[in-house]
Amino acid sequence: MVTFAIVGFGSRGRLFADLISRDPQAKLIAVAEPFAHGRELSAKYGVPENMRFRGADEFFKAGKLCDAVFICTQDAQHYDHATKALRLGYDVCLEKPAAVNIEECVGIRDLAKKLGRKVMLTHVLRYAPFYKKIKELIDGGSLGKVVTINQTENIAYWHFALSYVRGPWRKMEDSTPTIIAKCCHDLDILGWLMGEKCVSVSSFGSLSYYNEKNAPEKSAKYCVDCDPSVREKCLYNAFKVYPERVQKAVVGGLSEYGDRDIYELLSDRKHVWGRCVFHGDNDAVDHQVVDLLYESGATAHLTMTAFSERCYRFIKVHGTEGEVYGDMEEGVLHFTRFGGKEELIDVNKGADVALDDGHGGGDYYLYRDFKEYITTGNQSVSRTSIEKSIESHVVGFLAEESRRRGGEAMRVQEYE
Repeated sequence: MVTFAIVGFGSRGRLFADLISRDPQAKLIAVAEPFAHGRELSAKYGVPENMRFRGADEFFKAGKLCDAVFICTQDAQHYDHATKALRLGYDVCLEKPAAVNIEECVGIRDLAKKLGRKVMLTHVLRYAPFYKKIKELIDGGSLGKVVTINQTENIAYWHFALSYVRGPWRKMEDSTPTIIAKCCHDLDILGWLMGEKCVSVSSFGSLSYYNEKNAPEKSAKYCVDCDPSVREKCLYNAFKVYPERVQKAVVGGLSEYGDRDIYELLSDRKHVWGRCVFHGDNDAVDHQVVDLLYESGATAHLTMTAFSERCYRFIKVHGTEGEVYGDMEEGVLHFTRFGGKEELIDVNKGADVALDDGHGGGDYYLYRDFKEYITTGNQSVSRTSIEKSIESHVVGFLAEESRRRGGEAMRVQEYE
């Protein structure tokens, strides 16, 4: 029996609690969460009252209580919580991003190595059947040598507003740059598929839309005060968007407020949730492109955009002998060996978990692999070590520096 604790019992923490509860060989024995509502929810997973801690500090003061810990707190807290867990002797599954700057990322890596502990980042795309099949095609030689990969992260206009205009990631200084907070998954998957290191990166992007110059006439700082004729037509009307999404996984931090009436909360001007998306304090970039050069001369391009209807990823891989492309949410790959007919590959076939069960099934497989990692140490094709995760984080932070410098190419250096 493997025992776990979860630090941070928001939507991600509860997702891992669900996965643990399905596993007869695992048990959730402790939760740390500052919001009372979250602590109370842990009761349904069998966490006793005396093991529901009122925050990370209280949990860590109790000493080592179990085998491993999932750290699902906010970005700026990751370094403190991860290093405390490692010093107590825990193996750690750490939510992405690892930390808010390169120095803290490297610090976690080096401490884990020094103490002989295992740290795995939640780079769940590696585990999704969609991307695992692409990796299989590449490694099996079906595409020849990979020359170019194009990946698009379509955040969806409503998701971006929830998390990056009104939500916890709206101010980059308080969390992480948007390209790290949202797309370190994508940067990791590009490096994994390429199978080689990135040597140079450049980037462009900005906050172009969610600002006062685009505010509709007669709009107000809060939706509750907005002229009804404007509010009713607005795509970002909080009184429409949040009630539709509050029961879903993506709620931009609203889960902290438990069962409080949603309309009452949105009318309360003390909170950001009812604030107009054009009159806020946000600075998160709403669109960005990143160009990457790899050791062999192969290239990749990443587009991150808030401006899509659906929240999904799209990828196309160009090889010397074939190509493959697809929409992750649809779960179908279009593969062509040059000179042959297009083959449609349904990645649903053979999967032992629903593809809508968290990142195309990736969350389930990641949990299973983390448990395997800390119990047997057996290697899997998808597993990302803290060392490999730091590589993609470094690329992301350099991409943000390039963006701030107007697209200047940044050389990727090693951080020994």
